[in-house]
Order: sequence, then structure tokens, then C-alpha cells
Amino acid sequence: MNVSREAVGKILVVGGGRMGSAILNGWLDQGFVPSNIYLIDRDANTLKQYETQGVHTFTAVEDVPKNLVFDIFLLALKPQIIAASVEQFDHLISPKTCLVSVAAGVMVNTLKQLLPSAKNVVRVMPNTPAMIGKGVMVGFSYEQDMFGELVESLFATLGSFHWIIDENQMHAVTAVSGSGPAYLFYFAQCFVESAKKLGLPEALAETLALETVIGAANLIEQSDDDVETLRHNVTSPNGTTQAGLAALMEGNTVKSRVEACCLAAAKRSLELS
Repeated sequence: MNVSREAVGKILVVGGGRMGSAILNGWLDQGFVPSNIYLIDRDANTLKQYETQGVHTFTAVEDVPKNLVFDIFLLALKPQIIAASVEQFDHLISPKTCLVSVAAGVMVNTLKQLLPSAKNVVRVMPNTPAMIGKGVMVGFSYEQDMFGELVESLFATLGSFHWIIDENQMHAVTAVSGSGPAYLFYFAQCFVESAKKLGLPEALAETLALETVIGAANLIEQSDDDVETLRHNVTSPNGTTQAGLAALMEGNTVKSRVEACCLAAAKRSLELS
């Protein structure tokens, strides 16, 4: 599904932190017109970075021209900040504005209560690989028929996009795809440290471990086989891989810790709602 970059209209981004920047960088890389994008953030260095690219930047909501009408309002503030400060942006929302929130745990009805002018609200849970066009985005909206195609088109430029029909599933989405990159980064970190402990030079240990992770991920993407089949394909009986896997899978501790990890993230998402 494609959308004309020029046809999107004016986009307001509130919050230029990690996720806001990941999405904004992805849009700019995909050819969105910088002069159609307006960013509010308190960090001067962040604003300077985008100002040099042609994005309109503001340190405070009061600085945004009052005559502007935004088609998309991307709310990329931390969940803990939204309840305390989001009301100040309500006057920037018009009947034609689609509010898109990427805040973990903050429900659609909560956003509508905090921002009474927001009649069209879409929740999207992205992840940071969106900045390189490899993100996974999941959306929910009660007005999907009205703005679904536009929102899907915007985020599909950053990776794959999926809809859910039950907002409660967003807690699981947050735990899996939203937080998931960090879990894999930690595994990669542990893999690098293990390679070093085996006696490999530091630079070579990092290269071998990380390139192995990247190569395996690419194989998953390009292969028709599921991950269990791929694992069996590389595991020769009584070989080195089987020995390593036996140690990794002993007592199902890895599986149980991964399940505990996802459960804890989903629980925290629920607490934030």
C-alpha cells in the first residue's frame, strides 16, 4: 500500500526521542517532504539536527503558528509524561487531524479524554528497526475505516504493518515486537562476550558473533522453512551444534526466561494503561 509523500499533508511530531526520531528519520529517508513536517521537542541538539534538514522545529507548543492545520499528529512522548502534559497540545488538533500515538500502554479512550479535540485516534506500536525500513508496526483504532489506509501507508514505508481488532492485544504486541529488539540486542551482547571468553581477539569475536546473528536473521527472512526446521537443518547428530544446543536448552531455562521476559513487559504495558 503506497501513499504520495506530498499528499500526506502537514505532519506534527511531538517528541523527538528514540522512537519519535526513528519514525521521523524513516519518513525523511523515504522521501517525505521536510517542509511538511513540524517537530516539537525540548532538546536543542535534536531540533538543530532536523532543522538543518528542512523540518520546522519548536521548543514549545506556544511557538507553533496557530493557523496551521495538521493532517497527522504523531504523539511520541513517553507514557509517563502524557498524562501530565499532553493537554497543552489539544488546540493543535482539528476535526481533520488523525492523532497517532506510539506511547506504550496508553489506551485510545484515555487519549480521547486527555485530548478532547482528538476525534480520530490510532494507536501504533512500532519498534526501532523502523529507522532502517525494517520495523514491525501494529495498529489499533475504532476509526480504522476512516484513517486506516492513510496510517498503514505512512508506517508501511518503515517496515511491515499489521492491524489488531482487540486493543487489549496491544499489551502482548508491546512485549513482543515493541520491546523485542532489546531482547535480541542483549542476546547479541552475550554472544559477543562468550566469543571473547573462548579466546578470540576482541574485534574478531565481535565481528563473528554479530555477523552470525545478522546472517541468521536474514536466512529466517528469506527461507521458506520455519525457525525450528532451520535449527534442525544446521544441527548434525552428535556434532558441535548439538552439543552447544544441549547446553543452551538444558532445563528449558532459556525458554522459560524468554516467556518471563515477555510476560513482564506485557504486565508493565498493562500497568501504564
